[in-house]
Amino acid sequence: MSLVGRLEDLALPDIFQIVSLSRKTGALIITGKEGRGIVVFKNGQVIQAAADFMKEDIGEILLSGQMIKEKDLNLAKEIRKKLPADKPIEEILFEMGIVSKETLEEVNRQKIEDIVYRLLIWQEGDFSFELGEGDMKEKVKMNHLGYPLQHGMSPEYLIMESTRLYDERKKEGAGIVSRMLSPKFEPLEEAIDTEEWKEEDLLEKAGEDRKTLSSLKAMVTELRFPSATSEITLLILRYASDVISRGIIFMVKKNEIVGLGQFSIETKGESPDQKVRNIRIPLNEPSVFTMVLETRQTYKGALEENKWNDYLINEIGGAAPLEVLVIPLISEGKVIALLYGDNLPEMKPIDDIEGLEIFINQAGLAMEKALLERKILELERMKRKEPERRYQ
Repeated sequence: MSLVGRLEDLALPDIFQIVSLSRKTGALIITGKEGRGIVVFKNGQVIQAAADFMKEDIGEILLSGQMIKEKDLNLAKEIRKKLPADKPIEEILFEMGIVSKETLEEVNRQKIEDIVYRLLIWQEGDFSFELGEGDMKEKVKMNHLGYPLQHGMSPEYLIMESTRLYDERKKEGAGIVSRMLSPKFEPLEEAIDTEEWKEEDLLEKAGEDRKTLSSLKAMVTELRFPSATSEITLLILRYASDVISRGIIFMVKKNEIVGLGQFSIETKGESPDQKVRNIRIPLNEPSVFTMVLETRQTYKGALEENKWNDYLINEIGGAAPLEVLVIPLISEGKVIALLYGDNLPEMKPIDDIEGLEIFINQAGLAMEKALLERKILELERMKRKEPERRYQ
């Protein structure tokens, strides 16, 4: 698989989704007016990241966070001079017994999060995905790439957290503040003003127990300006996480539904994202999903015992929930996705869902708009290419 292009044509959240879903290994290199960044994937999970705006290596971050002493860092640097130049300083610190593997893993995760959060808001620039395993340092020619994570980070999680943090900072009237111990990022540009959502009559119906009207307005406004269709599904998961304890988005295919994304699903010995993507439920046998597909209506209630309902609960773990929720996402007259939710591990009923239903209804309309804009863009590209063919 080779991906090369411009961010104006394919947004970074979409690229992350493509690499994640195809479980590819390689380096995504992004170049824009803000500088250059790289995100390294292994089997679709993020294991390393570096960028021009992140000048510190892990050793300096540990020092500024008072997790190591300056003399220990200086000693590690002296040792590195006698070793191959590409050996990470954090690996030397670990071998010296200065820091634990757990500490390095946590700090490296925070570093990756901060870099990815900044990269995900870039809207202009070039990107290329270099497929392949091995040491990426030589390929990308970038310092401070760091020691790879033993267990990678979910791209979907990074996108969701990036959007959530950016949303929070917008409300506070400031840019994203790094969570690193020694941040050196400049604040983001202030978000553009957005006009009031016109469907006030829909918003007034939303319950305020879980989501205030102002929050619903803000989320619906975000739906009006999605940078990618994948961002719409992530917004649904974000909103749903305030209504239900755990949830899954399923994509509806011709003969089955397939897990696409999740939040708060806990599994043993396997990535929750991978576990969810392996879930497949046929449409020709009874389940709570086939019932919702037939009626095109939300279902909230007890989960009937049958083969595929039992299979679902077994796959995502936990006991049979007291109550489940399934909401259809309808776009262009078809059910294209289903949101499943429950309140496990707590055995409690699901509260008012009117706000969530309204949001998913608007998400379907936003999906239609995004798909239409993509079709228009493709037609414009074809028109631009047509004169070139005539003169060849």
